[in-house]
Amino acid sequence: MTLRGGDQLAAGARSAQFSAGGSSVNDAIELKNVAPEEPEVLGAGITVIDKRPNYMGLPTEVKEVVKPEPKFPEKNYSLCTPIMDRILIKRCAEEKYMKLLEDGSVLDTRTNLVIAAKFRQHSNVGIVLATGEFFILSGQRVPMSTVVRVGDRVTYGDYNSEVFKLNADKVKQLCDAVQMNYEEDEEGLRIVRVQDIRVVEREAPAVEGYNG
Repeated sequence: MTLRGGDQLAAGARSAQFSAGGSSVNDAIELKNVAPEEPEVLGAGITVIDKRPNYMGLPTEVKEVVKPEPKFPEKNYSLCTPIMDRILIKRCAEEKYMKLLEDGSVLDTRTNLVIAAKFRQHSNVGIVLATGEFFILSGQRVPMSTVVRVGDRVTYGDYNSEVFKLNADKVKQLCDAVQMNYEEDEEGLRIVRVQDIRVVEREAPAVEGYNG
């Protein structure tokens, strides 16, 4: 059985003969496979050179930084003091059995009930850690100690207070100076002007023979 030209190619032959218009002339057409016998590898013949510095093999010894000798000795400063009519206050609970919590709420240690901060009156109680030297009243310079002193317990308007962040070690020193037990308060201290103080409570002298 003789295969025609198209059938020869379909059968895998490299060439085939086709008749042109029924004539006896046979044109031999040879189809060549131009595809390489083996497929080329992507990137073959390309060389990649990495010029980035490589520190893996370098020594890991750390050189000590030589600091120049200080020209002046370190200075020591006193504890911070507010200026003019300002007062530095650390918040505390209103009563001995009340404990102030970090979020501003208060715990009643007798009943373990917590009063949320939003239900409290907008006034706070605190211990005076430091004060300014004076305030002006009717054009006169009045010493601060005539109204409020360091160690006093005061009630002040919360809306008129300014949050003051201070290093915990310095706060502890201020508390020690007024014999106040230190309790951490994430909201910080308060700066209040003397005109925003509502009530001043001064430590009463110990009564001899009284154990209450």
